[in-house]
Amino acid sequence: MTFEEFQDYIEQHILDGWMENAEVTITSVRKNNGIIYKGLHIRAEQESVSPSIYLDDYYAYYLRGESLEAIIRRIREEYVWAMEKVASYHINLSRFEYIKDRVIYRLVNYEKNKEILEDCPFIRLYDLAVTFRWVAHSDEIGVSTALITKQELELWNISLHELLLTAQNNTRRLFPPRIVDLNHLLQQMGKDISEFEDSVPMYVMTNEQQINGATVLIYDNVIQEFACQKNTSLYILPSSIHEMILIPAEEFGDPSGLRALVREANHSIVSLGDILSDSVYFYDLERKKIVLLAD
Repeated sequence: MTFEEFQDYIEQHILDGWMENAEVTITSVRKNNGIIYKGLHIRAEQESVSPSIYLDDYYAYYLRGESLEAIIRRIREEYVWAMEKVASYHINLSRFEYIKDRVIYRLVNYEKNKEILEDCPFIRLYDLAVTFRWVAHSDEIGVSTALITKQELELWNISLHELLLTAQNNTRRLFPPRIVDLNHLLQQMGKDISEFEDSVPMYVMTNEQQINGATVLIYDNVIQEFACQKNTSLYILPSSIHEMILIPAEEFGDPSGLRALVREANHSIVSLGDILSDSVYFYDLERKKIVLLAD
């Protein structure tokens, strides 16, 4: 069964003996880096919302041998769970003051997200873009956010500058920064680090939730304070949208291979939706400035 046939089957049978009066649609949903997912939407007559249930992962279950009946049962369970979550937060988007405390920013790749960026406010930064989102909920299971569009900015009658100032205050408060020694992190994961003990020290910069933690790069003073603490400039490697790797420049000789290292990781390890950039950045402690590292 092809993915298209799988979608048709789910669309035709998901309501059988369950929610006969609901409406079912499948739409293409554009995610980070231009990746397209197929979102299943089930809308009951009395409901005003319909969560997106992505069928791509369920098709992978099917290819691994899971029955269509079991997959339909999983999808229904996800729908019930998602609707329970939605019921716990009703957010009025009609006025900015209702959403103001939830507004955050996020770093994404500029070139890979050009189509999405046409419809939303953003700020260009190096080869990246600072986009803006609002947090629907955040708990131990995960974080749910929605992209802020130009239409919402117009509805709220606020400027991009005001949106930026609001996001600056909220993002650090909701997603506090965290920098940890890479070897220490590996030890916590139960890895043997004996062969790395004499290597150049590396540090992982992310947030406490470790979700979209690369955005810590633009938090006020985080990079500067860490560089001052170590008394060195820093090479900054975008490991993914979730973290950056910091390398003290004074303890690292030739940086010429760093960009190739990042590119190789992006092409062989990091999932397409989690790639931030193939570039390497440099924090100059003397100038207190971040620049793109040239090839």
